[in-house]
Amino acid sequence: MDKVQELRQLLASTKEEVRGFLGEDKVTDAETKMEEVRSLEKKIELQVELDKEEERQIVDKINNEKRDNKGADKVEERQAFINAIRGVKLSDEERALVVTSPDEDGGYLVPKTVSTTIEELKRSYKSAKELVDVVPTSTKSGSFPVEKGGNVTELVNFDEDNDGLAEQAPKFTNVEYSVAAYGAITPMSNAFLQDEAGNFMNYLNRNFAKKAIKTENAKIFAALKQGKTAKSVSTIKDIKALFNKELDAAIAENATVVTNQTGFQYLDAMEDKNGRGLLQDNPANPTQKLLQGRVVHVFNDAELPNVSGKAPIYVGSIVEAIKFFDRGVYEVAISKEAGFTKHQTLAKVVERFDVKQSDVDAYVYATLAEPKETPEA
Repeated sequence: MDKVQELRQLLASTKEEVRGFLGEDKVTDAETKMEEVRSLEKKIELQVELDKEEERQIVDKINNEKRDNKGADKVEERQAFINAIRGVKLSDEERALVVTSPDEDGGYLVPKTVSTTIEELKRSYKSAKELVDVVPTSTKSGSFPVEKGGNVTELVNFDEDNDGLAEQAPKFTNVEYSVAAYGAITPMSNAFLQDEAGNFMNYLNRNFAKKAIKTENAKIFAALKQGKTAKSVSTIKDIKALFNKELDAAIAENATVVTNQTGFQYLDAMEDKNGRGLLQDNPANPTQKLLQGRVVHVFNDAELPNVSGKAPIYVGSIVEAIKFFDRGVYEVAISKEAGFTKHQTLAKVVERFDVKQSDVDAYVYATLAEPKETPEA
């Protein structure tokens, strides 16, 4: 019998005694017993809390042991991968944890524990990938069906006459993709490669993350510009017209704005005839500005360059406009032969993706011309 149950039984018998004294009109004895009842109730309450705390401690201990065991597995997987990269002879157990890259140049697939670090490093940079539709793929090439916004039809009532169903059928187009390998080659001293703590992987990850973001952004911006003729805008009225006239109303409602540093400075300096700035502070994020209530995403001029001296601006549904087909894996290959004469090892980290324009009508591409001196209403 546990402590709480024992106390509750004692409480029940004590209450019974109280009722007995009251039945015999022994009020003083009843009051004395009631003090015992209140004391027992407090003891039970305290014991219940103690039992709960003990239970929590047991659960926490079990969970911690599980996390420790899981962490040990991750460390083992990570260490097996690092040993493979360094050329250390692997045990059978370690070999089972390492996945060979399908690339003809050889190498190994980066385990999740290491690829997560790369993803975290990439998040420290401004990424256009966060604005587009990322489509995971396990194949090197294929097609993806897309129904463009202008082709979206109404629902069909299948309980009524289906005449004309063919006319109402959705008009899908296939976006063809073929993922390519994009990588960074980093020379390292052979001594650094043999670092037992695996610090060379941290160095590789940082170097790769910076280059990966720059490459992904460049491919996304190239796809945004593809087949589009820039509309020149120079006044507040022109800019408002991008939202009010150039975009479908449904798209304009949740549009995204993308520009570079020059374009942001241009927009930030614009005021109407009453001295009110075109851009507004974002109450949800003080580091951001809003244009017509839409968040403005700013990239540096080197990544999103000016066109003939004019700043580019993209307004619309970027997530509908661009598909980023992501293989979702990183690969590492090592070549000691390539840097043999310099006592170096060349390390290559690779990701595989493709970027395609999927809906050309989902956004507007414009350039910001020199503003007129007279403020616009």
